[in-house]
Amino acid sequence: MSEIGTMDVDMNIALDDLEAAIKALDTEDLWVSVEVDGIVVKDLAHIGKRMWFEYHCWESHDSGDAEVWYRSHQQCTVLSFADCDPCLFATCEERGEAGHCLVYRVRFDDGLEWDVFEDELMTTPDNFCRPDPPAKQIR
Repeated sequence: MSEIGTMDVDMNIALDDLEAAIKALDTEDLWVSVEVDGIVVKDLAHIGKRMWFEYHCWESHDSGDAEVWYRSHQQCTVLSFADCDPCLFATCEERGEAGHCLVYRVRFDDGLEWDVFEDELMTTPDNFCRPDPPAKQIR
């Protein structure tokens, strides 16, 4: 067991292993749990499914993420995990508290592919907490 900050880490699961376990599931659920090497990992977006997206970073036309901000409150398809650290915590809450959120690669209906944090993916627009973004600014 190792420690990150003040949280004990007793798992280190490669994202390829998590992704393979998710793809093997036979369920329509958007949020899933899988077991890898005897460890249950919860609150995982189901790869290949459609989810709602809400941007949670710097809401500005000058943001490096403005392209994805303009797509806040749209549906997207979860393609895969993005290149990020292995999964060190069993739940989304634990990952968020430790600053080790999972990152997913998603595709929007207009074809844009982007990396988004797990807390930006939702099952329903009822969970949105931010205002709708403005129209894309033409420069």
